[in-house]
Amino acid sequence: MEGVFVLLPPTAIVAGLALFFTIRQARRQRYEQRYDLARKILNELTTESAVKDRHLLGCLHWQNRTINKGGSERNDVMRAHFSMLWLFGRVQAGRASLLATNNNKRDDALKYLDNGIQTHILEYICTFSAIREKLEKADPTDAVIEGSYGDAFRDLRESFAETVKDDTLKRMLLKGHVNNAEQCLCSCHSVRPKKPSRLTSAA
Repeated sequence: MEGVFVLLPPTAIVAGLALFFTIRQARRQRYEQRYDLARKILNELTTESAVKDRHLLGCLHWQNRTINKGGSERNDVMRAHFSMLWLFGRVQAGRASLLATNNNKRDDALKYLDNGIQTHILEYICTFSAIREKLEKADPTDAVIEGSYGDAFRDLRESFAETVKDDTLKRMLLKGHVNNAEQCLCSCHSVRPKKPSRLTSAA
């Protein structure tokens, strides 16, 4: 029978519209929640304590200065080193959660997060290696064992590498730190090592 139209009752139309707007609102809320989580994860790298730790490790790294064997400097550097490793572990846990709750696919929230943490990850591949070497040189009897903290940073690098197209960056992320022109992008290796100042030594 041609030309037959089924007219829905008004209540069904209202229910359908309500369902449509409910789904739309839920998607919007999920979108905003994921962005909020991405921002919170990124903000972990800019807290006051993180900035202090980054400054301490960054000065040693980029000035290529040795760590004073006496005083409290080595303990301070050791604490900052593991605090930053722990922080990157939190970043990895948050990023993994964003992936897991989106069928392991990168959405806009994850892309936003990745854009924000890329520079930090690449920098700390070299920073952690350089600081670990300086700590062990300052006291060869006290090995720096990073354990699960180091594993979490490795997991973050490997997961992040899946999103990188540049071959040089991908090799750096997957292989970790190797001090040569191909792997390490840091200019710190061209800086002549500096010894601690008298002021630092007296601390």
